[in-house]
Amino acid sequence: MKYVLPIVLAIALIATGLWGYNQNQEREQLANFFMNTNQRLYYDLTGSVQSITTDLSKLMVSGQTRQNIILYSNIWKNAYNAQEKLSQLPIQHAQASKTEKFLNQVGDYTFALAKRNLDGEQLSEQELENLEALHNYSASLCQELQELHNSVFKGEVWLGELVGKANRKLNRQAKEENPVDVQFSKFEERMVEYPELIYDGPFSEHVVKGRKPRLQGDKITKEQARKKAQEFLGEGTVKQIESAPGSTGRINTYSFEGVPKNQTEGKGNPIYVDISQQIGYPVYILNNRDVPKANISPKQAIKRADKFLNEKGFKNMMPTYTMRYDNVVLINYVYKQDDVVIYPDLIKIKIALDNGEVVGFDSTQFLTSNYQRNIEAPKLTSAEAREKATIRAQIEEEGQLCIIPTDAYGEILCYEFEATYKQDKFLVYINANTGVEEKILKTVEQENGTLMI
Repeated sequence: MKYVLPIVLAIALIATGLWGYNQNQEREQLANFFMNTNQRLYYDLTGSVQSITTDLSKLMVSGQTRQNIILYSNIWKNAYNAQEKLSQLPIQHAQASKTEKFLNQVGDYTFALAKRNLDGEQLSEQELENLEALHNYSASLCQELQELHNSVFKGEVWLGELVGKANRKLNRQAKEENPVDVQFSKFEERMVEYPELIYDGPFSEHVVKGRKPRLQGDKITKEQARKKAQEFLGEGTVKQIESAPGSTGRINTYSFEGVPKNQTEGKGNPIYVDISQQIGYPVYILNNRDVPKANISPKQAIKRADKFLNEKGFKNMMPTYTMRYDNVVLINYVYKQDDVVIYPDLIKIKIALDNGEVVGFDSTQFLTSNYQRNIEAPKLTSAEAREKATIRAQIEEEGQLCIIPTDAYGEILCYEFEATYKQDKFLVYINANTGVEEKILKTVEQENGTLMI
């Protein structure tokens, strides 16, 4: 019997060692996965910015319409790709807001110029100066990305970010010292002379500035914003709420991290909330908690989202398309003024299907676009607009009046028609004043929801 205890202890020690070894192996594999993923995103971002810089320089010497169109298209495509990769990297939004805006405007500006080029219009001296300024900023961004190349290649940046996520306090420290954040901050400091681009794209300065009537008002204090964040999350949702680095992007916000009431210290995920500095609108919520199973249907989730938006003061919103994934439903809501659907005024909301809780919310587009529009009566009737649509498809008799955002003209009043061709379904948008076919979207029904392509 005297050997039993030592043997048991020895077995327990060996088992503990094996468990620890396996845990360490899993952590290393996870760390390698995140590092490889972030490195790939970073290289794609760098490659896209390099391509943008090269093509902008080519535009300065190209005199042929065909070649210009190719260059414009390449810049637009790479700007979109760079935005996508930048948004997926673990970089603080506040440190990259001007870079995001830069990429948005580069892509949209060149797209607008491409459309004008197709109409036979030549570049003005001011437009050439704008392209040169954009090229210089793009070249500067390229240089900043190259300076980070060695750190990213070694994995030091992303490994520190991964380790930091184990603890919220460490996470804040890691972000403060993250060389990616530091480098982007340095780049953005040099963008104070950023050119104001006056053109007809949705990210044009004059369009963005002119579409913030909801944000025209007094600036609230951080403490007032904290109370609004607490109210927006609801009583009993969080036990404490702490300040986080704010954002100065498309909407200036105060940012907060809420600790869920049912969460023990050091476990789970915080709830992130952004409140606009002007007036104090809720802009953003992100709750990445695990949703293990679905207890309610997507239709019930929409009813919960309807109620939530009404309670929070977002009136006259109607659900359009939904997508379900990981027991969460993402619902797109758009504003309806009288009988006209206003597609630019968009709110995205996520509902957890286990208990109907709101786990995601984004009102950025709504707050920067929504205002009481002076919508004049259309020159065409629904029947007249329908006659302008394709004859190859079956088209519904009555069209829905709507306002759609466009790449070149801001907004257009259209009739929206549902169309069917063989087994495929489409939405056809006919200009309500001219009869021009402005846009066609294909609707793809999937098990988890509807996609528009």
